[in-house]
Amino acid sequence: MIETGTSKAQLRRGIGKLSLIPLGIGGSIAGAIIYGAQKAVATAGPAGLLAYAIAPFLYMTIALTYIDIAMDFPEAGGPSRFAIYSHGQATNLINSMSDLIWYLFIPPLEVYVFIGLVVHYFMPSVLTASGNLSLLGGVMAVAVILLFVPINYFGIRAFTGIGDAVGWLKVALYVLMALFFIWVGLSKNPDSVKNFSSYGGFMPYGVAGLFGAMPIVMFSFGGARWVADFAEELKEKRYILYGILITVIGEAVIYLTFTLAFILNGNWSALGIAAGDWTGLLSLLQLPYYAMASSYHVPLMAYLILIYLTLAPIMVGFVYMGGGARVMLSMGRSGYLNKEVKDIHPKYGVPYWSIILFGLIGAVVSFLFAPVPGLYALINDTVSAGFIGFLANPVAMMVLRKQGMSKYQVPGGWFVSLVAFGISSLIVFWSGWPAVPYSVLLIAVASAIFGIMYRIREGWREGLWYVGLIAFLTFMTYVGSDGALRVIPYMWATAITAAVSVAVFYPLGLVSGLKERSYKAHLGESGAPSTFGEGRKAAPRDAQARAPGERDQGIGRKCAS
Repeated sequence: MIETGTSKAQLRRGIGKLSLIPLGIGGSIAGAIIYGAQKAVATAGPAGLLAYAIAPFLYMTIALTYIDIAMDFPEAGGPSRFAIYSHGQATNLINSMSDLIWYLFIPPLEVYVFIGLVVHYFMPSVLTASGNLSLLGGVMAVAVILLFVPINYFGIRAFTGIGDAVGWLKVALYVLMALFFIWVGLSKNPDSVKNFSSYGGFMPYGVAGLFGAMPIVMFSFGGARWVADFAEELKEKRYILYGILITVIGEAVIYLTFTLAFILNGNWSALGIAAGDWTGLLSLLQLPYYAMASSYHVPLMAYLILIYLTLAPIMVGFVYMGGGARVMLSMGRSGYLNKEVKDIHPKYGVPYWSIILFGLIGAVVSFLFAPVPGLYALINDTVSAGFIGFLANPVAMMVLRKQGMSKYQVPGGWFVSLVAFGISSLIVFWSGWPAVPYSVLLIAVASAIFGIMYRIREGWREGLWYVGLIAFLTFMTYVGSDGALRVIPYMWATAITAAVSVAVFYPLGLVSGLKERSYKAHLGESGAPSTFGEGRKAAPRDAQARAPGERDQGIGRKCAS
């Protein structure tokens, strides 16, 4: 626990082991079990199931980088701060801005889904004829966003209490819905089993279709980082490991199960599309399960979806608000935001100004969905900024090992880091055009404004590799088969992106890491703990004058790998 901001109040360790399941699984999955499955199957056919089987192994490498660093730096909003230790302020500024944009826009998007799919079912006036929020819908969106504020404001116990209740209810719903939907598909749909072998077979669009489904599938797994962002408030440090593994494995089981259920329920006549026209699933104007419930005369299927789409977006919304507030706290510690965002409430032990500010921004964005119809699509695209934030941590992990900062080290560190970096680069590329340039533009403008406002001068040379990588990935989306020019076939563009990222920018990131005399200064400025019950000693003010090889005793052992 630490002193932060202008007060001496402390964050409190209130997240226990039993909360990891409901918060991890319940707080990271929303409409993706429906829309993700629909889009993956529309892109790859039944092979969308294979995409969901491959994805958790790929994302696990990214998750392991969070575990590796967070076990030594269990800080609030840690993934948005790790790069300051490895590469300095400039790289970390860009990285943290990417993470903040991701967090800021997820709650409004989830609220939009709740109003558009649930509230609209009972109150059509919340949407316009074109499907955008009406003025009434905008006001309701603001009300829901502001509801997330007290859930986060009144302490980590209130947060986990509500999260546990809603999360366990979601887990029960997952089990009930999965079993019921699979039973309905097998008993009511004459095409259930045929969908796996007929209509073009298991891979009707070949390997290209499988690769095409990967960005859709990988997007579904981004929520596992919440554990690292709340690391400072876990009752025990080892819960970082448990929480991330539980979240990724739980996500994998749920996505696989619901994709299987979706394929089994693919009744072509009920959906009104030609048999075997998998891409036609993207043209459906309503949720597929609504159409199938009507065709099968099983209204319970629709009712379960409505209950789920009420609970799921709301829980994801308030969990992401909590995570985003911790990112703001970490940015305040790094010197990118006013010191007030570091203030911890003396009674409730939360970063209350960060929570309030986050809620106000979310409310404004949600309301603007109504008068600015194109804003939803724009915001939905810029969420891919979070994937750009993934890029820094695999490199930071190995730089910190080289610096001798890592006490906890996941096995096979070099392999994990390299694969995680390659996968992170591909996720950005797969986000496509115009999502990547929109995200990059927003990150660049925000980084420039806050960099000037808060006089960020340190680490720009060490951050050139990161800027170059982002520029390269933006260029590849521009010339790739889904980009503006479309001059490089999709598979070739994917291979080039992976090869150049790993062979060029990964080594550049490693050699650009800060020397020891610099990163010690950042440790001293943070005030954040390195381990529970044991804080790092603040670096002396002359830390930057030390010889590069000089090292404090007890900071960490040199990396053996």
